[in-house]
Amino acid sequence: MNNKHVQLSKKGGFNNRLLKIKLLVAVWVGKTLILLTRILGRGGTTYPGRTAMKIAPDLSFSFAGNMTEGSLVITGTNGKTTTSALLSSILKEAGLRCIHNQSGSNLAWGVASAFINSATWLAKLHGDYAVMEVDEGAFPGVVRSIKPRGVVATNIFRDQLDRYGEIDYIQKSIRKGLEAQPAGGFQVINADDPSLVSIENITGNQRLTYGLELDLPVDSFQNTGRDMKTCPRCYQKLVYDRVFFAHLGHFRCPFCSFKRPEPDIKLTGLRVKAANSVIVKINFSGEETEIPLKLAGTYNLYNVLAASACAWALKIPTEFIVRALEKAAPSYGRMELFELGNKSILIALIKNPVGANEVIRTILAQAGSINLLIAINDKIADGTDVSWLWDVDFEQLAAENQNLSTVLVSGLRAWDMAVRLKYAGLDPDLIQVENNTARAIGMGLETTAPGERLFILPTYTAMLEIRRHLNKIGLGKPYWED
Repeated sequence: MNNKHVQLSKKGGFNNRLLKIKLLVAVWVGKTLILLTRILGRGGTTYPGRTAMKIAPDLSFSFAGNMTEGSLVITGTNGKTTTSALLSSILKEAGLRCIHNQSGSNLAWGVASAFINSATWLAKLHGDYAVMEVDEGAFPGVVRSIKPRGVVATNIFRDQLDRYGEIDYIQKSIRKGLEAQPAGGFQVINADDPSLVSIENITGNQRLTYGLELDLPVDSFQNTGRDMKTCPRCYQKLVYDRVFFAHLGHFRCPFCSFKRPEPDIKLTGLRVKAANSVIVKINFSGEETEIPLKLAGTYNLYNVLAASACAWALKIPTEFIVRALEKAAPSYGRMELFELGNKSILIALIKNPVGANEVIRTILAQAGSINLLIAINDKIADGTDVSWLWDVDFEQLAAENQNLSTVLVSGLRAWDMAVRLKYAGLDPDLIQVENNTARAIGMGLETTAPGERLFILPTYTAMLEIRRHLNKIGLGKPYWED
């Protein structure tokens, strides 16, 4: 060995030791910040990861490399949190160790915080899978960082206009992330979303699709969130044989060959068992299985399919998929139910027209009086542009005017929400404004009669505030204690 090679080897060893020291320091700083933020009643999901990544920029790459089976990334406009939670539950049911950013903090530093939280103080981390939900805009960077074995893309809708603009930007971002995935992996794509189906698979990775094969009843709900109307190839108008919501359905272009692919994993049966309880039939590439579910809403059928398809791609036996889904409960703030004496509270996050429409549709499907609290914030995590409220079909609430007992609006943009409801046709005398979310919850519970339910529809940061208020009165626990 010549002297030059010896010098290079010594330099390489020094660099490796320096990287290990940086990683250790980053973990100590990150874990300390997580501990301090939780003492203060915060989640410790953003700032610890952001700070740690300044010390060790490759932190997530280093920890992802410790996963024995690899990393899985879930992205898309709606359904990321629920899909990743369901997938994590399936893997754990199969006896596998999962690292999961269960808080829903899904930018690069949220992923880093999840790794730091699960690591030891000596910067050691052992697991089989990392299951990470990732924001659409952050998706390409996270894929390049942690090099996932599997990727799930749920859907593409308009979301946070101040960040993304229209859906073209989101589609380009998801395309870049899929193209950045290393060879030898797999991709799970929603077959009912033409904007996702139109993304070509240039990596050669295995691609599985999932979709609904149902005849759902047609209702009077306005399809205000339908963002994809023309063929992405020839730009002629798409024809739909079935529409489940927004632009998700059985589509085809009458002018070219573009059409919905036959799904590999499909939901072929649905029957209602009881309130908020259904039995679904899923076809796994020819193998049919019935699964009891306690997740309400058509959008949750897609979430169940997405998680099941990913588990199927990983060759997880269906018995574990069934057992995990049978026990599945709504994720943090997503149709989450709390009991308070002889009353109940249901929190359903809203953040864009499509999601809000489906939440309202699900609420209106429940019989009885409707007690409603809508809390709108416009912080960075919510999206500072709240014009999307005018694309939500709040007119359906006015159509159920006789069943509305309470209508409260709260949050930083409470008055904007009040004006929107007025123009939707609600009686202005019925609408109460209380900017403080804690006081609004108290008012809502006070006017909710025994045996009835208070429905709370918050944006993301408003949801976190409301969850903290409920934790203080003994309802639920912070996500890190679950």
